[in-house]
Amino acid sequence: MHPNRFSRMLGDVSREFDRPRDILDGHDLLPDQKIKLLKEWELDLRELQVASEENMTGDTSGATAELLRECRLALAKLGATDGDSGAAPTKQGGA
Repeated sequence: MHPNRFSRMLGDVSREFDRPRDILDGHDLLPDQKIKLLKEWELDLRELQVASEENMTGDTSGATAELLRECRLALAKLGATDGDSGAAPTKQGGA
């Protein structure tokens, strides 16, 4: 895959893919590229959840939580969860 195309994907993962499983199914993506995309999407989704809790977005459907769960499952399939349970010290996933 051309590096510019991957950079564009990484810049807005949710625009390039509908569901995390679409990343897993990407035959033109290397495993480490899939992991980077999923981790970026996970971070974006965590930030959306925080914004939603602060009444800054209109996501009341639970779609963000479901996509976050799917990202975590996809990362687990790739062996990229580092043995964690998906819980994070902060909602954004940092310490």
